[in-house]
Amino acid sequence: MNLSDVSLFGLASKRLQWLADRQTVISENIANADTADYRARDVESFESYLSTTADGAGFGSAEVVEAKAMWGEELSGNNIVLEEQLMEAGTTSSQYKLASSLYRKAHDLLLAAAGN
Repeated sequence: MNLSDVSLFGLASKRLQWLADRQTVISENIANADTADYRARDVESFESYLSTTADGAGFGSAEVVEAKAMWGEELSGNNIVLEEQLMEAGTTSSQYKLASSLYRKAHDLLLAAAGN
């Protein structure tokens, strides 16, 4: 992927969409923490998401994949650990705030450069 062809606003918008998709999947994991045989899910990496949307596909949803269980599995076959999911949700929320702040700052910079 040629990064020189990616605009700051396009990249930030795609990052925000990917993070929103990721937060949705994490919340589904939390909602299914007591469901037998439910497997933790996550979204594809941001790099993979960028390459699938770089060919003009727009801002589609990120592909959902099975997450690697880092903390264990219950006898019911469920591998959701609430603490792990809450940490992921917090990290994703922080990344979303950062990306939206950068988007807003770039917008403000363009307005200042235009003299508004």
